[in-house]
Amino acid sequence: MIPSAGMPKRVGIASDHGGHELKQQLAGRLRESGWEVVDFGDRQLVPDDDYPDFVVPLARAVAGGDVHRGVAICGSGVGACVAANKVPGARACLIQDLFSARQGVEDDDLNLICLGGLVVGPGLAWELVDTFLAARFSGAERHRRRLDKVARLEGGSMSTNPLKTLATLGQSIWLDYIRRDLIAGGELRRLIEEDGLQGMTSNPAIFEKAIVGSQDYDREIQALAQAGRSVQEIYETLSQQDVRSAADVFRPLHDRTGGRDGFVSLEVNPHLARDTQGTLAEARRLWRALDRPNVLIKVPGTAEGLPVITRLISEGINVNVTLLFGLPRYREVAEAYLAGIEARLGQGQDVSRIASVASFFVSRIDALVDPLLDKMIIAGGSGGSRAKQALGQVAVASAKMAYQSFKEIFNGERFQTSARKGARPQRLLWASTGTKNPAYSDVKYIESLIGPDTVNTVPVETLDAYRDHGVPEARIEREVPAASAILQSLAELGIDLDALTRQLEDEGVEKFNQPFDKLLSALALRSPQGRG
Repeated sequence: MIPSAGMPKRVGIASDHGGHELKQQLAGRLRESGWEVVDFGDRQLVPDDDYPDFVVPLARAVAGGDVHRGVAICGSGVGACVAANKVPGARACLIQDLFSARQGVEDDDLNLICLGGLVVGPGLAWELVDTFLAARFSGAERHRRRLDKVARLEGGSMSTNPLKTLATLGQSIWLDYIRRDLIAGGELRRLIEEDGLQGMTSNPAIFEKAIVGSQDYDREIQALAQAGRSVQEIYETLSQQDVRSAADVFRPLHDRTGGRDGFVSLEVNPHLARDTQGTLAEARRLWRALDRPNVLIKVPGTAEGLPVITRLISEGINVNVTLLFGLPRYREVAEAYLAGIEARLGQGQDVSRIASVASFFVSRIDALVDPLLDKMIIAGGSGGSRAKQALGQVAVASAKMAYQSFKEIFNGERFQTSARKGARPQRLLWASTGTKNPAYSDVKYIESLIGPDTVNTVPVETLDAYRDHGVPEARIEREVPAASAILQSLAELGIDLDALTRQLEDEGVEKFNQPFDKLLSALALRSPQGRG
């Protein structure tokens, strides 16, 4: 089975002499099937080697997130299991049947399977490993409660920090915020270590607040202005320094996860959103200037941005596609990514390190649609009743249907052909996840959208709220028929969602233009010439 969207991608494997032959066979089959395999040894058959020397480093890598799952083999599988379970965070079990291989993950979040190299043959061993890797932890409350009790025996708790639990459910948590003191003062490093933060996004509004709202940049602004730099050049110098510095802090995580996470995003000039050639040139220039493998260049998902996505991916440039609101445009973005991957493969180039996310903006949908539904509710009648059922649900319903499209596209044969050559899926990133309506939960747009192969980038306030009272469970595929029905009901109510999402795209471009222009004006005033 080829690893598809929603499955772990990096597998660790280890054995002693008793499992050496089976390890070699399984590692070969995993690689042939498209998995990235990290071999912890033994590297050659040594009859008197000791299983802890190989299994313990594997278990530590699994517990630390350096690999997503592990396979440990000794003669009987028992010794490997005993050793692995001495590592806090490793949940290992000797498996000899397919039911346990699947249910051990679904109910007990098993992350390391142990096999007996002298007990199971290569055929059954492959079936067991295949089943184990395909299974996903359900995240159900009863299972988390039981695992929490187990974790406390290790001196910890699975429920200590809900943010860190998200990773076990396949979701990466990123921070939608950047500021120099966050990076230089060590707070970013603390968030990575204590909260499991796995990436960072920025935009013109964030930089405007960071630079205008603090004195951290004043000395450098003055020095750059005195050196004759333009306001635009000053902004680019400041923003690029912050992104490079943040990327350097995230680099160890990026390397440990095989390039899956640890990214920092920087957006092209928002005034280029309707300019294909201008966006392309700017994105290339920013990629060269940043000179980091773990940065993403943010490109607006406008009609004019679609060919840019394809071209940048074909050139090996990581892309964060931003300002996505509607399902039709999301599918076009995914198709543009596929075309870029195929073009690069057609050139004989490597695609295994190319990363991309599609940023689907969530809360703004409810902010636009809810007032329309409120009017219908006040009007009453059958329309009012249907509007009440959709109130506050349209954004999450749209995201859930986008995720269904994601699975269809990236589990399809077209992408799987590229996946066999190393391509990674373009993950969905939930953006605009701060709750705007105070009547809704402050973690609404995290709780409802947890699932495999997703990213959620959140503002600081939402990060703090989820750390305090988040209840992580895999919910993205719950009530999908109901989500589809909600979107269908909008048409029956006379609400054209596609037209509204096009409106949101136009407004989104302008909402980035305004703070960008405000920032440049503020920089002009802060320079010695501006103050004079």
